[in-house]
Amino acid sequence: MTDNMEDSDRLRDSFGISGQDWHNTFDAITDFVAVLDTEFRIVRVNRAMADFLKHTPDKLVGQYCYKLMHGRNAPWEGCPHEQMLREGKAVTREVNDQHIGLPLLVTASPVFNESGKLTGSVHIARDISALKAIQDDLARRNSHLTALNRLSRRAVGSRSLKEVAAVALDGIREACSPDLALFYLISEDLLVLKEALPSDGHLNERKKIGDCLCGLAAAEGRPVYSTDIQRDDRCTLNECKEAGMRSFAALPLIHDSKTLGVIGIASKTEREFAAEQEFLETLAATVAVVTQNAILFEALQRQSDIFEEQVQERTRDLEKKNAELQRFNRLFVDREFRIKELRDRVKELEKTK
Repeated sequence: MTDNMEDSDRLRDSFGISGQDWHNTFDAITDFVAVLDTEFRIVRVNRAMADFLKHTPDKLVGQYCYKLMHGRNAPWEGCPHEQMLREGKAVTREVNDQHIGLPLLVTASPVFNESGKLTGSVHIARDISALKAIQDDLARRNSHLTALNRLSRRAVGSRSLKEVAAVALDGIREACSPDLALFYLISEDLLVLKEALPSDGHLNERKKIGDCLCGLAAAEGRPVYSTDIQRDDRCTLNECKEAGMRSFAALPLIHDSKTLGVIGIASKTEREFAAEQEFLETLAATVAVVTQNAILFEALQRQSDIFEEQVQERTRDLEKKNAELQRFNRLFVDREFRIKELRDRVKELEKTK
């Protein structure tokens, strides 16, 4: 270890920096910095790393880095310092060990003495928690966009409300992984359950607008979130509580300022659905559009069926009248034929007189 400390001192001297200035510079670095020898022992450590390990720098000198950082009695698998010792060149890699408690980007750069012998490394570890959070957020947003795109494509081909409800809940299941998903449509002053995942015969198929969280979302035309429905006075019906649900989100399906229905999603474990508000409300808006299209399609289909029935009824009436005309025509033809026969007979009788 003495050789490594001398190497560190020579490095300091090469910059013309005094001992105190060197420590001040070393401690000014906010990353975790340590000088390690070839036996994984700490030669020097800066204040940031010492504070993280809850020790003073002098108490850490001579201790094994893998024991301090990883709580192990041997080097950690994938240790950058170990790889650097094998390859003799700088190594950078991400280290994510639960014992440390935060993700680090670690660079181990080799230190050589005057004779070119590898004596250790300068070990720099940067906390990349913020970067990982950004990456996770981007991945989550990308996943949400993919889910919305997939839902939109599948829903476009859905004509009936039953198909839309099934596609919507299936898309929600893929995107959010809830323990329960409900699809309600408004009928007069009631919410009517059209689809549920998983299907549960214990759910009320009808509830009044204004009752419980879904009814409240329908009445107010805004999302309603609850982290714990077991303690939420707004959750007035027991069906979700008895099913073991804990957190809930009720999302109104609004199109052109009109509430068409409500989507309800629930989790058995505590979940902050409000933190996913942007995605969930975008998803609800997408479902509202395809729901409105399905409502219009079914209305047109009903009108088409009524028109078709009217056409068939008119056709039957015309066929009946046509048959009547044909009957009269046959009677008329028969009458004319009989009259002609009588005339011919009269003429024959007149000739015989």
